[in-house]
Amino acid sequence: MKIAKKVFIVLGIVFGLLFAAALILPRVFKEDIKSAIDREIAKSVNADVIFDVNNFSLSLFSNFPNMTVEVKELGVFNRAPFEGHPLFVIEEFQVEINLRDILFGDQLRVKGITLTRPQISIKVLKDGSANYDIVIPSTDTLQQQSTEPSKFSFGIDHWEVINGSFVYDDQTMPYFMSIKDLDHSGSGNFNEAEFDLKTKSIGDSLTVSYGGVEYLSNKRAEVEMTIGISEAYTKYTFKENTAKLNDFTVNFDGWFKMNEKDYGMDISFKSPETSFKSLLSLVPGMYSKDFSKIETKGELAFNGFVKGTYSETQMPAFNLGLRVNDAMFKYPDLPSAVTNINMDLLVDNKTGVVENTMIDLKKLHLDFGSNPVDARLLVENLKDFRMDANIKAKLNLTELTKMVPTQGMELKGIFAVDANAKGVYDSVRKIIPAIDVAMRLDGGYAKASQFPLPLEDIHFISTVKNSSGKMAETFITVNDFAMVMEGEKFAAELLLQNLDDYTWDLKVNGGIDIEKMTKIFPLDGMALAGKVKANIETKGKFSDVNAKRYDKLPTSGSASLRDFKFNSKTLAYAVGISQAEATFNPQKIELKNTSGTIGKSDFSVDGSVSNYIGYVFGKETIKGNMNFNSTLLDLNEFMTESTEPAKKDTASFGVIPIPQNIDFTLHSDIKTVKMMEYIMTNANGDVILKEGVANLSGVKFNMLGGSFGVSGVYNTKDINHPKYDFALKIENLSIQQAANSFSVVKTYAPIAGLVNGNFGTDFKINGELGQDMMPKLNTITGAGLIKIAQASLTKSNLVSSITSLTKLNNTDNVSLQDVLMSATITDGRLSVKPFNVKFGDYVTTISGSSGLDKSIDYTIKMMVPAGQLGSQFQGFLNQATVSQNSTSEIPVTIGLTGLFSAPKTTLLMQEQKQQVKEAVTNVAVDKGKEVLKDVIKDTPAKDLVNGILGGGTKKDSTKTDTTKADPVKEALQNKLNKFFRKKNN
Repeated sequence: MKIAKKVFIVLGIVFGLLFAAALILPRVFKEDIKSAIDREIAKSVNADVIFDVNNFSLSLFSNFPNMTVEVKELGVFNRAPFEGHPLFVIEEFQVEINLRDILFGDQLRVKGITLTRPQISIKVLKDGSANYDIVIPSTDTLQQQSTEPSKFSFGIDHWEVINGSFVYDDQTMPYFMSIKDLDHSGSGNFNEAEFDLKTKSIGDSLTVSYGGVEYLSNKRAEVEMTIGISEAYTKYTFKENTAKLNDFTVNFDGWFKMNEKDYGMDISFKSPETSFKSLLSLVPGMYSKDFSKIETKGELAFNGFVKGTYSETQMPAFNLGLRVNDAMFKYPDLPSAVTNINMDLLVDNKTGVVENTMIDLKKLHLDFGSNPVDARLLVENLKDFRMDANIKAKLNLTELTKMVPTQGMELKGIFAVDANAKGVYDSVRKIIPAIDVAMRLDGGYAKASQFPLPLEDIHFISTVKNSSGKMAETFITVNDFAMVMEGEKFAAELLLQNLDDYTWDLKVNGGIDIEKMTKIFPLDGMALAGKVKANIETKGKFSDVNAKRYDKLPTSGSASLRDFKFNSKTLAYAVGISQAEATFNPQKIELKNTSGTIGKSDFSVDGSVSNYIGYVFGKETIKGNMNFNSTLLDLNEFMTESTEPAKKDTASFGVIPIPQNIDFTLHSDIKTVKMMEYIMTNANGDVILKEGVANLSGVKFNMLGGSFGVSGVYNTKDINHPKYDFALKIENLSIQQAANSFSVVKTYAPIAGLVNGNFGTDFKINGELGQDMMPKLNTITGAGLIKIAQASLTKSNLVSSITSLTKLNNTDNVSLQDVLMSATITDGRLSVKPFNVKFGDYVTTISGSSGLDKSIDYTIKMMVPAGQLGSQFQGFLNQATVSQNSTSEIPVTIGLTGLFSAPKTTLLMQEQKQQVKEAVTNVAVDKGKEVLKDVIKDTPAKDLVNGILGGGTKKDSTKTDTTKADPVKEALQNKLNKFFRKKNN
């Protein structure tokens, strides 16, 4: 007893620890668990698996003795080429596992799996890439095969999907299927060699399309099946099963087998329903909440089979038959019924070759009141579509609306059709069936409940004839087409023939109110308004269009547009044309009195447009020569969205594209232009748009208080790398305004922001623009002259650093007067050739450069009276000249380097020593001259020596002034000085 007691105590402790671990471990080690899971996912899955470790739980109590693992809000998101696409998203995922099997058994039995609101979206691209292919292949190429059979087995009791959705989009076929609001449950013992798999599925909305044709649209599907699984999970035998689409039910019998290289099958199907109403539920729009109230009668028979082998090269044989006898239906709220519905359809393929499929609609008849409709169709195969078909009907549209709901539409008129087609359709050989079609509408009338103004007196006569089967001998006519809307008549006639070389003759005359038409025939996402009047005749052949023989396409007439408005969800601005008039001929369109608005911008245009036919039919370049006038042109509205983040407190602009297929010359006169944060006034000149390039010729405008002249190109051929190449002429622009407004000035010449005064320039500049329409500063090259009439600079750290070095008085004010500065931009630096300013009273020459990195490298030469130099330098000079009161000007050279925000000033001693040496030499020469003159005073040699020493009274005007600096030598010297300074540094 004591032993048993101890054993129970030990077991109690063990189970207690297990329960405690189940409660504690997932919480204590949740971050470690998350990290471990993330590591394993990174090794094996090429996708982003997103979940919060706090949404992971493991419990022994909720379904004891089963252990329950639960994960909430889990998502698997694809990477390129499906980047950001959700492959699998689930609100809650639960797995119940038998704890006894984990601890003591060799069989893992999953009691249940529950998926709540899963969303599965599978995509396959045309190249075969599939978004479900996310498993990273193992690098271990040596697979060890076990010689012993596994003792471990797996089983599952049941599974369930609650309110799920599934999308399969395979573009290789192309095939598309969507199921929404799916509830599914199933069970089966996968440990058995043979067992029954039981499933039940209900989807509230099923859509299926294949090859661009939608076969099922938002149908309710319900499937309940018992399938026998055998032969190592390869054979599936249909036992008890029912599939429903809306109210249409189909039962299946037979089997399906997965072989090594193909699929075998022998499946038959039929509908247990014999009521016509079940078939009626498949008709679009019929299956609604009032479907149960529809009165119907008639018998239905539906059956078929699929039998044979399916592989990459083979199809099974198949057969489908549908019969409807003496059926009718009547809507509860409508007075009349559709009666005498009879149909006999057979689709048969005996060989498994799809091209050998026969479609035989032996009979289709129905009566719309007193108006019968009869149709027949036989297509013998799907290779050359050998057919024999006809349809004949005469419908009173007023009676039709009493039998079938027209959703707020009132219709009137008599429509008749008599069509026959017999022969072969072969697009390769350009053969079509012989066709004889006659259609006619008399007394037509259409009115929508949401729009009270009707289309009245609609009538036309149309024929399609081809007696030979040759596409070139097809004739299509539309005669006497006319309609009236609110008193405005519109008429047209068309002759279209020769389907090998479309040949047309079209006449249009009348007016249309666009807004009223769009309310009768709505346009999704767009709103249109305006009144069009046209009187146009056009003839031609498509071969002449392709050959650009536009002179053989006589088009003439006139058109006008009034009060046109256009709004679209895809455009951030509205387009309006208050009036427009045009006259046509094959060569061009003349525009007159055209004016309107685009967003905030207004415009008026006149001129001509040519090659418009090639532009419409052949995507060729349209050409034009237009006068363009505007009081406001807001270019910001036309800029594409930038992919870069917007700067603080500014809008994010994008590149303004120039279409490749326009060749326009715009003679422009615009009072105000807005572009980004800039406002330009009195803009005029020529803008030539051609092949994605805007060429500006003689464009002038005022901006920021100055006047601008621009010539050059703006190139958007590569929209990702737009370029510019401009010649700029600017006059009387504030230097500070330029620094604050233009990134080029702000970056390369930041000191300009401290200078008071105006400037002008003749400057050529080119480079690349970013997606924000701002210059990419590292791509800029340029050169030109900068003219400053009068300007000043005070309170600058650059000036104060020079003052602190020289110890000179009155140097804290820099003035510029009549300065002509030569500047270049290249390799990320702005360089200026020597120009003169005044530091206080001292004439100063400045040259050097500044860079994108805010670095500066300038040489400053100041002419300073010798008496105001530093004591050491002055003493050296006085000693050499034996003078204590020298008043001659001495050049002082200063190097200005470092950064604009932290400048460094140094006295260039090597140059100063050379200057002292020259000064001493000059003084010595002067002293020698004075001694010599004293010696020869009052002697005959006086005149000769004076002439040699330059002391004569006469000057030779032909001799050069050696005191003037050689600019070439000076430039080379500056370059050499810089080289040594860099080397010493």
